[in-house]
Amino acid sequence: MWSVTRHRLLLCLRVFQSGPSHFCSSFVVLSQRVMQRNLVKYFHSARPLSRARIVLGIETSCDDTAAAVVDETGRILGEALHSQKDVHLKTGGIIPPVAQKLHRENIEEVITQAIERSEVSSSELTAIATTVKPGLALSLGVGLEYSLKLVAQFKKPFIPIHHMEAHALMIRMINPVTFPFLVLLVSGGHSILALARGVTDFQLLGQSLDEAPGDTLDKVFRMDRFYHVLQILLHLHNIQLLFTLQNVHTVPLCSVKCLACCLIRIQLWNGIERLSVGQGILHNTEGIQYEPKAPLGSNISEQVKNAAIKLPRLKFTV
Repeated sequence: MWSVTRHRLLLCLRVFQSGPSHFCSSFVVLSQRVMQRNLVKYFHSARPLSRARIVLGIETSCDDTAAAVVDETGRILGEALHSQKDVHLKTGGIIPPVAQKLHRENIEEVITQAIERSEVSSSELTAIATTVKPGLALSLGVGLEYSLKLVAQFKKPFIPIHHMEAHALMIRMINPVTFPFLVLLVSGGHSILALARGVTDFQLLGQSLDEAPGDTLDKVFRMDRFYHVLQILLHLHNIQLLFTLQNVHTVPLCSVKCLACCLIRIQLWNGIERLSVGQGILHNTEGIQYEPKAPLGSNISEQVKNAAIKLPRLKFTV
């Protein structure tokens, strides 16, 4: 539209400069200088349609450093990742100080690569979204610290991301699911049943009593007899193979090779949804902190537990 308008304006100016007789007869002939000034003023005041809102996302909640640039339609414009898998595999688990050190060494390069691959300038960014809870404290701190520097440098609003909320809303990235809906989250550190009522509105209905399944699996696989199995699983090309063995339907969202890329896309989508509804967007980041342990929404699990759910008696005929 802009290129067409520009072409017509220039053509109009050229025709007028060639002489008033070539202009439409009904057109009031002004002086060439006045007409030229008006057209040039219109030409410079016109602007192309603004681009879609764009968010830079940063993820350092655990052991991988990831960044991506996404627009409000969910399209990934550019992404980058530094995986710590090989380092932690040698120690049989994630050591927080080691993860922190690797995050600090690689976060600048990862973010730079993501922005360069997106071909988006910092001035075109609408906001910066970063995972601030829950997760490993030392890892979250690196991501938040660097993000706040970028927020101050680029003068952009900040969107803090609760990564369990992001997981809960990921289905809306690929399917038109409307609120409210029931969601079961099973991950390395959580096993949660929740009701999603809005982008930032959740009710926690129940959770695991002791350890989440992911924690249990980690401890089992660290045993010597299962260590080789863990290595095999980490090198599977597609995570969907794991669920196919159990006949469980999964959405083909990402591969084991790029689980952190998958996670950053999920976090970014949460940032886009917050941006679209205007919730959780900070223009003043004073006092913002990371939270290693953070509940998901309001906890009504006790009310659910104590609720008197009565079912009618069933009569069977033998």
